[in-house]
Amino acid sequence: MEKAIELAFAKDDTEDENRIYIREGVYRIKNTIMLDSYDRETPLRISAYRNEKVTLNAGIDIPLSSMEPANKEFTDAVIDKPENGKILQYSLKDLGIDNYGEFSVRGHLISDGKEAQAELSLNGEVQKLAGWPNDGYTGLIKPTNPDEYGKRTKSGIVNGCSFAVEYDRPSQWSKVNEVWLAGTLGPNYEFDYYPVDSFDADAKRVYLERGAIEQYYTSPYYRFENIPEELDKAGEYYIDTVNEMLYYYPPENAAEDSVLTITMSTPTLNYPATKPNSMFRIENCQNISFEKLNFKGGRGSAVTGKNNKGIQFIKCDVGSFGENGIRLDFSTGITVKDCRIHDVGQDGLQFSNCGDYEKLVPNDILVTNNEIYNFARLERSYKAGLNFGFRCVGATASYNHIYNGPHTGMIFYGVNNEIYGNEFDNLVTEFSDMDALYANNSNFPWERGNKIHGNYFHDIGRSSMNGIHQVNVRAIRTDNRGCGLNVYENLFYRIGDSGKSGKGNNGIGAITAEGTRNRIYNNLFVDCNESYFNTLTYKEIEPAEDGTMYADTGTINGANVGDLKKEMQKRLPVYGKLFPELETFFNEHPNMSKTNEFKNNMIINISIPLSSINGAQNKEGYRGDERLIDASGNFVSDTDPGFAAYADGNLQLSAEAAAKVEGLPQFDMNSFGVRK
Repeated sequence: MEKAIELAFAKDDTEDENRIYIREGVYRIKNTIMLDSYDRETPLRISAYRNEKVTLNAGIDIPLSSMEPANKEFTDAVIDKPENGKILQYSLKDLGIDNYGEFSVRGHLISDGKEAQAELSLNGEVQKLAGWPNDGYTGLIKPTNPDEYGKRTKSGIVNGCSFAVEYDRPSQWSKVNEVWLAGTLGPNYEFDYYPVDSFDADAKRVYLERGAIEQYYTSPYYRFENIPEELDKAGEYYIDTVNEMLYYYPPENAAEDSVLTITMSTPTLNYPATKPNSMFRIENCQNISFEKLNFKGGRGSAVTGKNNKGIQFIKCDVGSFGENGIRLDFSTGITVKDCRIHDVGQDGLQFSNCGDYEKLVPNDILVTNNEIYNFARLERSYKAGLNFGFRCVGATASYNHIYNGPHTGMIFYGVNNEIYGNEFDNLVTEFSDMDALYANNSNFPWERGNKIHGNYFHDIGRSSMNGIHQVNVRAIRTDNRGCGLNVYENLFYRIGDSGKSGKGNNGIGAITAEGTRNRIYNNLFVDCNESYFNTLTYKEIEPAEDGTMYADTGTINGANVGDLKKEMQKRLPVYGKLFPELETFFNEHPNMSKTNEFKNNMIINISIPLSSINGAQNKEGYRGDERLIDASGNFVSDTDPGFAAYADGNLQLSAEAAAKVEGLPQFDMNSFGVRK
């Protein structure tokens, strides 16, 4: 392939199109393929020949049929023994694997930055590292001694930390110092991987080599991983790197021709060491498309790059990577269409600094009709299926299905992004204080014009960790008083549940938008604990000496107000033309302004009640101070208004039901997500 790309780059710019066809087969990619400075008008298409199956594989494949029953020494050591013959083994000595990578500290803002360790996938789906407990999490006894709490930093506490537990399971593990703790020991919006040092069976105390316990209002939850004695459930694996032996418990329904893949590194040759280890690295290129290709098996990312224009991924499958699926920064005209992005360690898709942020020129990024799932496997917090990152202008996400993620499904920043026709479900499955669609741009108050419409959000905020129900989860949130959001014609279903008391859950609902100029209208909320939630309360705040509601010495989400005022003045000549309300932003303190709208929505609670945990909700069907929100025309009921088939989850409204609310659509259930 590298030779074909070299020849394509060398051709003159007289052809209508440059084409590289790849015939059917699995092609091993051992080093990063660099595409640098293809800046011609003639498009370059890299595609499978006709409909042949082409797989670009960074990993090493093993036929499942070539495995044999595990040796007796290994199976005898398994604590909860499966039936004989269920656990298989394969000798890796002759596969040419010269390293298996290494486990490393990972987590929000604390990661060591090392490439992922070798992992195992089955037909492209990453399997689960043997650990305990099999499902869910366990916890610890909260320390009573303040000295046991520490500060969570990149290095953790100098000598690690320890905590008491109510079990002695680790006493049965032969390699405790190779075990890793995966979970939350402090704030529940973070998730960390820390190395275990030892276990004191008499004191029932776990000692971590690195890590810290932090006081927080929720309880810790975690699991232990990389334990051969815990390989007792279908889908689990363990790699003995010393003896170079793979152990695996395949699912019952695994086909005989199934293929296992051990992920491998794809180092970048002849380029600076700072380049990430990705299968493809694209820089300073334009007019390149990848079509009908399968990318798999890398410990890094599938594709990374910057400073590109007109790069397309059409009908591709990207899976089983330790880092990102596709990440392109400082780029425009990117299209990802009809693809499947799955089983990646970090973000499925990420685009940052794309578009002209100063002049508000859109980036023309289009992410449409993709299936995005099983992301954020290793870096589990603040990694998403789709990330419109820092200073993103005018990107579009449409008709995607984003699901099965432990943290947020999508993060967006910037201006004038449009998110429509998507289906978001089974997200934020392992966290509190997080949301399916998340933005935290309140310290950039000029970032607005983002539109969220025609989407379907369902089955969110229904998880428990170590037996404790999650809290503070939304389908959509602009965190810390974000402004200027437009949310309309969306369907929200089963957000939260009844809770143990039957009164709903704590802080779980469809939308939180706390700042100013947020407009929420013509949405349908069905069986949601809350529709719209505004945490602010009305306060009589004296203006600052300069006549504004924000004193220069104050802060907005950590940003100094005085500095923000100066930045706002610089941006008004461009941003002020599009958003004239910015001229008076600092006179619209969120605690004083009634610029938020909640109008013409339908709120129906049949099986799940409106939550009363945090107080009664008002007659317009939302919770918050009525002096801060212009609300009218909302229809609130606990009976079926006229759904096509409520019991079957078909929430399409009859024409008569939709007419109960001005401007409300009927919500065709076939209009959301991937279109075949």
